[in-house]
Amino acid sequence: MRLRNQLLGGTIILTLLAGGSDSAYASIQTLSAGKKLSQGVQQYAQTVQKKETIAKIVDTTNLRKGPGLEYEIVAKAKAGTSYPIVGSKGEWYKVTLSSGNTAYVANWVVETVESSGSQPTSNNGQNQENANKPSGGQDKEAIVNIVDTTNLRKGPGLDYEIVAKARAGETFPVVGLEGDWYKVSLPSGGTAYVANWVVNTGTNKQSGSKVYIYHTHNRESWRNVLGNSKGTSVDDAKVNITLVGKKLAESLQKKGISSIVEQTDFTERLNEQKLSYTKAYVESRKAVDKAMKANTSLSYFFDIHRDADVPRSKTTVVINGKTYARIMFVIGDANPAHKENKKFAEALNALLNKKYPGISRGVLMKSAHQGNAEYNQSVSNGSLLLEFGGVNNTLEENLQTAEAFADVFAEYYKSIK
Repeated sequence: MRLRNQLLGGTIILTLLAGGSDSAYASIQTLSAGKKLSQGVQQYAQTVQKKETIAKIVDTTNLRKGPGLEYEIVAKAKAGTSYPIVGSKGEWYKVTLSSGNTAYVANWVVETVESSGSQPTSNNGQNQENANKPSGGQDKEAIVNIVDTTNLRKGPGLDYEIVAKARAGETFPVVGLEGDWYKVSLPSGGTAYVANWVVNTGTNKQSGSKVYIYHTHNRESWRNVLGNSKGTSVDDAKVNITLVGKKLAESLQKKGISSIVEQTDFTERLNEQKLSYTKAYVESRKAVDKAMKANTSLSYFFDIHRDADVPRSKTTVVINGKTYARIMFVIGDANPAHKENKKFAEALNALLNKKYPGISRGVLMKSAHQGNAEYNQSVSNGSLLLEFGGVNNTLEENLQTAEAFADVFAEYYKSIK
């Protein structure tokens, strides 16, 4: 199924409740470009942990300039608004706006209904072209109605029977995940599926959570995946650095440290706003600030990245027969308190190399002429930018490193409590 991540402003709320078990993680069966993960990594990526999560149904959608998520957003459509359909292309309806202009809306986020010919419409008398008119009378036209509900289905796909309607503001515990569909528990005691592209993102209050994990460059991937390559960048919308953050959270949870994993696709946010890649830290800072307001217990903020085209000989280490992606700590000196962040990084660096000799590449200081140089590190003395390996490493090597870092951080955390 073609992914439609973060339509309507985001993906589902993924919440690690204090004292609970591990969070639910996305299953990934194949890589883009048809490449497959190793069996061990597939097993991890397909794992769904039993964790209560909530999905909040939204009531707005985007109207775009063309029939696809890559097209410019021209307007927002609120719940209850109706537009005449004047055409269709693929899975997108072409609709007429009140201004007389046209736009496209995805057919999976609307309901089509019949309207009598006498009912006023917003097409200003324009003739319909290629209209998908329902049968049953010449005096009726097809219109698309932007609703405040979404369909809950019997299975994980649009071809499954609709079993219930979910209204804006309703929440349902998530009990599983299949592809792009969340399996939710219904008040009646049964279960149903809801698409991840029609639910909202957000952070639920999680009392006691200490660690916030996010990825400013969330689509950074690896050369063996190679979903998209532009110049020196290697990106993939699904198999990327976010899986490493989720593994870190899972590993920390096992050690009794509750974490929050940010789900926002910052790359998509930049694309929607037509912002350059350099604005990524501005977008991720918004998420950090929001998380801090909702979770006053947060003390540590880990922005996990993947380094660029560095030779494997520099980004890889074998320890006791296991292959790890090496970690590098990056500290920006534009942060007025950067010396404190550096001290924190150096403490973890020492512990890492003691327990996992050679796994750390050390602490790198960066000034303004070398990049952002602040990296959201002013929010806390416990804020770090971590480079896990490089483009020539693999997901499996990074997952090993996530476990090692969790092991070391847990030791550090318990030593200062």
